[in-house]
Amino acid sequence: MTSRFIHWIRDTCGRPFGYFRLAGALSVLVLIPLCVAYTISSDPTRLHAEGGPIELLSVVFWVAASLLCVVALFRCNNRLDRLVFKWICFICALAAARELDAHVLFNPQYMGEFGVRYRYDWFFSNKFKASILLKLMWAAIFLVPLTLLIAPLFILRKSILQLIRNGDVATGLFLLGMIGLALGFVFDDTLRHTHFISLNVRQAIEENFEMLGALFFLAGICCLFWKPTSQCLGSAGLLYNETGVSEQR
Repeated sequence: MTSRFIHWIRDTCGRPFGYFRLAGALSVLVLIPLCVAYTISSDPTRLHAEGGPIELLSVVFWVAASLLCVVALFRCNNRLDRLVFKWICFICALAAARELDAHVLFNPQYMGEFGVRYRYDWFFSNKFKASILLKLMWAAIFLVPLTLLIAPLFILRKSILQLIRNGDVATGLFLLGMIGLALGFVFDDTLRHTHFISLNVRQAIEENFEMLGALFFLAGICCLFWKPTSQCLGSAGLLYNETGVSEQR
């Protein structure tokens, strides 16, 4: 049984667009027990409440993904692979911190007059008592992680597009993970004030999408751990020169 399961994993990871099968299997493995838990629980809202089991599961997935990236950095010597693992590790660490609400530690209630509010009008309105210098300081601080998140997309853009076209499993799982996180954001922020979906249902959908997003990222990193980006690019017909610029084979 175990050998068949391992064979299925390897076969799925080796197939173009196999990430759809893998994501479907992972979703079933996680969502079926959650559905059972919702059915038998005396208070189902506790499952998706703030700090509840589903959110805790998301944190576990993000932390595990970050640790796996760190382990990968110790075992790989390829420059491209190290860049990719550092980038994804940074993304996972930020996501884990966000799930743990670590960002609130920079709010005024914790940092006093030097704190920041995560509001658009805090930066561009005089409604809040914050100096222009303080706003510029926080804008510069936010610019650093934003640059670290976006810069690799430009550096690797040709290779990422090639891997997407070729149906690379790890890349596809990361895309599905981002879609899950985006849907969670939509149900959390964009649809926050709508009335056609109840708060309880909206929060359940949000937490489950975010949990699946974290799970897909973890699965994608596992695929990269087994077959790093440099090997995937070699299979796709792309090589990297010493400056990191992609070249078509």
